Amino acid sequence: MSDEYHPLYKWRQTWPGEGYQDFSGFDGEQSFGRIQLDQTSHGKMGMWKWNATHVPWVREHIVPHSGWEATSREACRRVEGHYEKLKALHGAGRMGR
Repeated sequence: MSDEYHPLYKWRQTWPGEGYQDFSGFDGEQSFGRIQLDQTSHGKMGMWKWNATHVPWVREHIVPHSGWEATSREACRRVEGHYEKLKALHGAGRMGR
């Protein structure tokens, strides 16, 4: 059995045609995060930057809301985990999926 993470939400290319290096996560129509392959930063090149994006119903923020992971799947896991925590904190549970 593989240990590779399987996303809970839908992920779409942020800029289609750019080589599968930038993706945005969606819960229905609500965007909640982004992952990007770093190809320029010294010391981070080849790693995946993850960050939570603005969600309108969030009143209280959680940190960290961004970071770096070695693979796209692990970056995806971090964004989705962050989003799940926000939903739990704000009483949203697992709605929208």
